[in-house]
Parts: sequence; C-alpha cells; structure tokens
Amino acid sequence: MKKSERIVAILTSLGGVMIMYYAWHTLKLGSIHVPDAGLLPFLSGMGLAVLGIVWRLNLQWAKEQPQEGPAEKRLWHRPLLSLVLMVLYGWAMESVGYITSTLLFVIAWQKVIEREKWSKTMIIALVATFAMYLLFVYLLKVPIPPEFFAG
Repeated sequence: MKKSERIVAILTSLGGVMIMYYAWHTLKLGSIHVPDAGLLPFLSGMGLAVLGIVWRLNLQWAKEQPQEGPAEKRLWHRPLLSLVLMVLYGWAMESVGYITSTLLFVIAWQKVIEREKWSKTMIIALVATFAMYLLFVYLLKVPIPPEFFAG
C-alpha cells in the first residue's frame, strides 16, 4: 500500500466532509419533498466521504501488490489522452453536433484508451450513443446541439 494512496483516500473523505459542512451551514438543505440548494451538494459530499473511507479500508485490507513492470510504466500517457479526448469532445459537440461527436468520442475512447477490438468498439459506441441520446432528449428533456448536416 502506497503512502500517497492512503493520503488521497483520507483527503477524499475530508473533502466530502467539508462539502457536507458547507452545504449544511451555508446553502441549507431543505427537506426531501422541498429540497433547498444544499441538498444535492450535501449528498455528493456524503458520497465522497463514504468513498474515501471505503477506499482507505480497502487499502488497509488489500495485500501488497507486486512492483510495476515495464508495461505499467508506459501507461502514464493514458490520463493525458483521456483529458485531450474529453476536451475535443466538448469542442466538437457544439460544432459537429451531439450524436456525431458522441459516437466519435466513444469510438476514440474505446480504441485509444481501452484498446478494444473494432467489433466490440462499434457495438459499445452505437449502444452508448443511442442510450445517452434517449437519456438526455427523452428522459431529461435536455436540448442537445443540432447536427452540422441537419440543415
């Protein structure tokens, strides 16, 4: 168990507690039937606090992992690629449209980050794009950027 992981787990819990405190004292919670501005941040803070505690306990009970090999040391670029893909996705959504950019983003994510086969990549991309479209447009009633070829 690395010392840095223990510290981050503790900081995650403390951050969650700080969010809960701020939501309780500054934003006010309201009730479950008439929520106020602090209810969702309070619940999110509670989730972070619990996540940090579970993470810390998991680190405590986990067996020591073997040292990283050469393959694991090459994975440093994956977080950077993930950030670049997400920024490009946010930019492309406005200029290209929601459906096209989401489909291309999921394909790029599966090929570049996850390194999946093309057959699995295409299935995941189509299902994820369709599911997110249904979620945002029909269930949440969120307006999405129109497609560039839609007129």
